[in-house]
Amino acid sequence: MSDKLMHTRVGSSFFLIDMPNNNLPLSVTDQITLLKGRGLVFNDEISAAHFLFNNNFYRLKSYMHIFHAPDKHFLKNIFFEDILELYHFDRDLRSLIFNATEEIEIAFRTQIISQYSMSYGGHWYLDEIYFRNHSLHFNFLEKLYDNIESSTEDFMVPYKKQISVSSCWMVPACWISFEVMSFRQLSMLYQNLYRNDKCKKDVAVHFGIKSPLVLENWMHCMSLIRNICAHHGRLWNRTIPKNIELLNSCSEPFIQISNIRTDKIYAYICCMLYLLNKIEPQNNFKLQLFKLFEKYPSTKLNLMGFPQGWESEPLWKI
Repeated sequence: MSDKLMHTRVGSSFFLIDMPNNNLPLSVTDQITLLKGRGLVFNDEISAAHFLFNNNFYRLKSYMHIFHAPDKHFLKNIFFEDILELYHFDRDLRSLIFNATEEIEIAFRTQIISQYSMSYGGHWYLDEIYFRNHSLHFNFLEKLYDNIESSTEDFMVPYKKQISVSSCWMVPACWISFEVMSFRQLSMLYQNLYRNDKCKKDVAVHFGIKSPLVLENWMHCMSLIRNICAHHGRLWNRTIPKNIELLNSCSEPFIQISNIRTDKIYAYICCMLYLLNKIEPQNNFKLQLFKLFEKYPSTKLNLMGFPQGWESEPLWKI
């Protein structure tokens, strides 16, 4: 039973807020006192306080769970610095993956533009005949027009304020307009294209994938993980709300261990590396990842879905 209930109004809507008596903000000093009371050890309380002044306590709390006993007290000899190291590992991993998704997004966009414009011209995307769901295509165009009108890019200036569905010649060609599309919009565009179209298949083949269905899934997943990174979300020990499909047959080295969780970051990273190897065979993503693991040796990789013996997989061999 709640200690206190409060009504509040936002616009024309009313909300009932549960306000228990213990639901009060804690000062940084109180946060440290709380953690110490639960058995956490601090090497340097001044540095810990400085960190907590600049980082929300609840951002750090997600990294504490593996150090808890069943009663939510900390296990013996767990230091605040242990949690901080895990937090910093995740930050560095997020940076590495964000940069990788940028390369993938740019290559994906370039291939769609190239394959379709060379076959159907620069304004092919305006014609619904290439799309499976015409309602989704119309929504896509509306969003794209909004993106063009709100864009501050110099190359979009001649087209702003001149866009309408009936005036196709005023809309820029795909090699211009697609540059203001988000990764998510791009993945949804590809998903809505007819799957038996040769251009769609050629885009998938360029990335070493035989089925456009698999590439649809991968690009949806890559856009999802990019957004998590962009909003500083946690990747370590996270269950991702979209299972990524693994390849059964492929043109390049991949993974052979089949019983891995496809909603964990390891499966995502494997597919990411496969794409990067096709985009830039001399990429250093693998080496950067290995250096990251060396920098943070206490990181529990199994909680990210890494199976035992993963280093011996064809994909990961140096």
